Amino acid sequence: MKSIEKRLPFRMREFCYPSNLLTLARLLMLPAALRAMRHPEERWRALGTLGIAMLTDALDGPIARRRQEISSLGKVLDPIADKLMVDATAVTLSLSRGFPWWATAAMLARDFVIVVGGMLVYRRHARLVVAHPTGKATTLALTATMLLYIVDGPRSGRRALAVTLVPFFASMVAYARNFWRQMKG
Repeated sequence: MKSIEKRLPFRMREFCYPSNLLTLARLLMLPAALRAMRHPEERWRALGTLGIAMLTDALDGPIARRRQEISSLGKVLDPIADKLMVDATAVTLSLSRGFPWWATAAMLARDFVIVVGGMLVYRRHARLVVAHPTGKATTLALTATMLLYIVDGPRSGRRALAVTLVPFFASMVAYARNFWRQMKG
């Protein structure tokens, strides 16, 4: 076990931290949320499941900080869970509730670039890149937008999506700047 832990950027015991358990729970809720989103008659179940799943995102960070359990696993797992949840939801809503495909493509491209950039920084400097506040704001805004798409489709969701573009593009700029700074230094 010790030899495996030496190669990993985190310790196995970090899986037991309450904050990381919340993040894992978010990932486990994803299939149920996606399944419910595909059926209009289950939109309230989809709304509740996605809402609870994203609430875990609001709770995991404060719990980790309060318990002084900020971990390498959490720094990797939380943003991956966010991206999987938001991107899979976008694809499902594009297929079932009129969420624009251009927005889904932009989200997928942005998140792909962020993940690849983070891997490059880690490979070069053995340093984990943490989420930027604009990235968190984007996740929050996208979640609110997607919840509106689940409840009311494009009628309510389109306006929210327009507002969401502000933190979305701000996060793209912030992550690009951070990437160049990390790669230089």
